[in-house]
Amino acid sequence: MQQFIHGMRVRRLALASTMLATLTPAAAWAQQQQDESEIVVSGQLLSTQAAIAAKRTATSVVEVISADDLGKIPDATVADALARVPGLSVIVNQETGEGQYVTIRGLSGTYNATMVNGVRVAQTDSGSRDVSLNLLPPNGLAEIRVTKTLTPDQDGDAIGGTINFRTPTAFDFKNRQVLRAWLSGGFNSYARTSGENAALYQGQLDYGRRFAEDRFGFFVSGNYGVSHGNSQETENDGEWEPHIWRKNSIEAISEKNMHLPGIDLDYRRFRQTRWGGNASFDYHGDSTQLYLRGQYAHFEKVGTNDYTDYRNRKSPRLTQVNPEDTSLRQPEDMIIGRDPKLGNIYGYTPGQVVDADGDGRITDADRNSKQYWSLNGRSGVWNPKIFQFARSFETQDYSQYMATVQIGGISSIDKLKLSYDLSYSGGAQETPGQYSVSYNCDACTYPLNATGMDWVSHDPRFPHPSLPAYAVNVERDPSLLPFDSAGLSRWKQRDSRWAAKLDARYDLGGVIDHVQIGAKWLRSSRAYDSTPVWNGDFGGTPLDGKSLAASGLIQKTVNSILGGEYYYGPVLSRAAVISAINAAIAAQPGSQTTGTDLLRDDRNGRETIYAGYALADIKAGAIDIVTGGRVEHRDTYNRFWSDDGAKSGFDSTSRGYTVFLPSVTANWRPDDKHVYRAALWTGYSPPEYGYLSSGQSIARDKATNEIIAISRGNPDLKPARSTNADVSIEWYPDLSSQISLAGYYKRISNFIFTNGSQVNAATRSGIVEITQPQNGKTAEVYGAELGVIKQFQGLAAPFDGFGFEGNLTVQHSAADSGQAYRMGRKMRFVNTPHLLYNAALTYQKYGLQMKLSYNYRGKYVESLRDNAVDKWVQHNRSVDFHSRYNFSRNVAIDFDVANLLNDWRYYTTKGDNPSYQKDYMEPGRTFIVRTNINF
Repeated sequence: MQQFIHGMRVRRLALASTMLATLTPAAAWAQQQQDESEIVVSGQLLSTQAAIAAKRTATSVVEVISADDLGKIPDATVADALARVPGLSVIVNQETGEGQYVTIRGLSGTYNATMVNGVRVAQTDSGSRDVSLNLLPPNGLAEIRVTKTLTPDQDGDAIGGTINFRTPTAFDFKNRQVLRAWLSGGFNSYARTSGENAALYQGQLDYGRRFAEDRFGFFVSGNYGVSHGNSQETENDGEWEPHIWRKNSIEAISEKNMHLPGIDLDYRRFRQTRWGGNASFDYHGDSTQLYLRGQYAHFEKVGTNDYTDYRNRKSPRLTQVNPEDTSLRQPEDMIIGRDPKLGNIYGYTPGQVVDADGDGRITDADRNSKQYWSLNGRSGVWNPKIFQFARSFETQDYSQYMATVQIGGISSIDKLKLSYDLSYSGGAQETPGQYSVSYNCDACTYPLNATGMDWVSHDPRFPHPSLPAYAVNVERDPSLLPFDSAGLSRWKQRDSRWAAKLDARYDLGGVIDHVQIGAKWLRSSRAYDSTPVWNGDFGGTPLDGKSLAASGLIQKTVNSILGGEYYYGPVLSRAAVISAINAAIAAQPGSQTTGTDLLRDDRNGRETIYAGYALADIKAGAIDIVTGGRVEHRDTYNRFWSDDGAKSGFDSTSRGYTVFLPSVTANWRPDDKHVYRAALWTGYSPPEYGYLSSGQSIARDKATNEIIAISRGNPDLKPARSTNADVSIEWYPDLSSQISLAGYYKRISNFIFTNGSQVNAATRSGIVEITQPQNGKTAEVYGAELGVIKQFQGLAAPFDGFGFEGNLTVQHSAADSGQAYRMGRKMRFVNTPHLLYNAALTYQKYGLQMKLSYNYRGKYVESLRDNAVDKWVQHNRSVDFHSRYNFSRNVAIDFDVANLLNDWRYYTTKGDNPSYQKDYMEPGRTFIVRTNINF
């Protein structure tokens, strides 16, 4: 990388570099110069100095990660890299532990704008407007720029801010010709110790050239990488429940005494492949610059998940006539006799307990409701009677691609400058085929499962089932598990976006330095197709009627997971499961899904945005003020399946609205070392595409095909609106150091959230979760960000090579959902941690670079849940190490370790109580060796 940055001019990279806390400090102080635009900076100073210059000269509050800094952190994805920026946090993929989504100041991706070279990228998440960033490797970019305060010339649907990934051009380099190559290899520790494929490797090749007296230039880049992993997780199966019977899913309950219905143990194996590249063709004339740029990124995961399921089952219970009565004694204390046909006879009267069979007596035959509690009513207490143990397997394959193409330019005619751009972005995400099979002791021989389970734990992250002696063998004897179900399904989400924009700037040169107007048009077309191909049994095949032990599907036995916390047992062969299901489908040609089941989850939509703005840049001495307004009109059309008995079919909804977004941004630069900023601006966030339909999506158990959840749309949703205020102070003691302090406030109305409610149903779990998006009332997010970059210059050698980087974000959020059962209690805004910080100790001297970094993200609410006991993500930390030795100006070797302390990556709880574990996942450490060659 060193040659890449060697000798480049600050004026070229002031628009392309960096940020407060992710920058690698220089090895020595740079001598200050009177005219920075004329400085030619060499070596490692360039990244830091150019980054600081970019932040200092920007109109808005921006944070930038440069290409050189991206190469100095052992992060798997660009999302992980962005977590090192002040005010940003990452939402990880629960299966792999890699960063996938990014929040800006506590606002998730649906509230932000994501772009490549200024082009709004296709959104391929089937459930939201979020953009999955795990398909982009953190190298091969010129910069990542995060803008936290918006001016009228930027898209208005970004309450949190914008993230723009810029790819290199031939004009980013001092040399007319550049050739670069990277090659890395390593391994994942968990996969290696588990006997799985653990290899990681990646390669990239770049070539750029300018010619014709630097009027033309082209740059091309290609990359390919493979990583293997093994993640291990324990997660609860069913929500934590109160000790006393609860009436329904919206009743506020006590969190002081709760019980866990069950847990899953997950053993995942996966192979991830990323490949892609970018190209840029540029023309720089005297008054016109033209460009043609393209980018493509492809991600493919081939994985499996074996999961064991320990769970209490709901069993038939007596129902109180008056459900509010708390005085009834427990059923075991009320047994007065036994009937050979009706079971136990109880001393309750028909006035106390429902006489379901109408014979005037209360017996076991009157148990008419399945529950965990001893009675269906307020006298009922936690008392499960049946458990299940299951071993299941599913393939977890999916692929995703994202592509952008744009053509445009800039033309200057005297004092008028025109910028124009036409772009296309396309993307898709799909699961080509998800195979699943389950073996379950629900059908085990009585009394193997005729007991309830409780849990014991020395650590709340690891609840252990407490099984009676006669049932414990079910864990270790697969011959006890009969076949339960098998299935095959697939889905695909696509998005295609066309956009055109024109900006015109006229320089006046007076107090009003310039005025600018512009217009933009964007159209997005999305389609989602879900296909439940097959669900059935192994009838007509050699596996028909066989237990798990006799199925031939077992590949090996795993004795322990999660550092020896659990015995795991058999894991299945991917090839054998796929072969068995394909054979069952062939043996049962009439069993494949047909009719409305193939259509009911399909939907498509179209969204068109028309935008225009006007702004003026006012300069009065050291004060610069940009003020103006933006108008955006949005039309949305959704087509979806509507279940209506004999009248079922496709239906549609249309929605349109207009927003006006004024703003004013002021910067005061009293000297070349200080910048004071203030901004008051507005933004909005449209509802998710799928939320605006009147249809519903049905989620089914992958193994049993039972309906487990229903998601309904809400065409009456309003867009979220936000008023934002920002202030900041920045001090630049010299070219290579920086201290900044920023404060911000956001007031959001009509924020959008989803909340689930559970309803009783005749399913194996006895419930179905129904969710529907709603508009909340108001939310507030405010906080402060502190950042420092400092070299310990002045110390005796070799200690003068040390440096420090750090940033701290402290914020607060409060939201009123408007839900009556929350009794007006405000909650945290979803996905908003209240504490974030990064610290790094660096060393650069004698050709050696080292960086030991610590990243901390505080806890936050991930989603709103029933009974007002929400799902929390507990704090997360990561210690990472990077080192590089430069053998020459052209060759360097890196050695990196990610997750040095082997910490968890995803740890969630039910409510803000670490004792009520929800999910706990460890991905292991990653070791990487990288070679960098530059010509």
